[in-house]
Amino acid sequence: MKKVLALLLALSLVFVLVSCNKKLSGTYVNDGLVSDITYEFKGNKVTVTDSTILGDVTYSGKYKITKNKDKGLQIQFIFEDEHAEVYNKTCTFEETEDGFKLNGLPYVKK
Repeated sequence: MKKVLALLLALSLVFVLVSCNKKLSGTYVNDGLVSDITYEFKGNKVTVTDSTILGDVTYSGKYKITKNKDKGLQIQFIFEDEHAEVYNKTCTFEETEDGFKLNGLPYVKK
């Protein structure tokens, strides 16, 4: 009986931990004055495209959303491409009715 209860407790803890890990899906766009930045999310993977008058630059990587007790929700981006270091960052993350905000900049779901 103790083994069954221990197994049920362990399974419930795994379920709680998995359900706390927020994931995004879909494409989100910030239409800027100089460039449009697009984030496409699938599972824990993200692709960012920076579209300027000179063309598009695209990088693929991973992301993770965490809750910071002082700063609220944060999203961390990890790109392995050495040219994508400007996108390797942790941002404040706030969900909105039509998308989200990264460091206060609005991104709308397409």
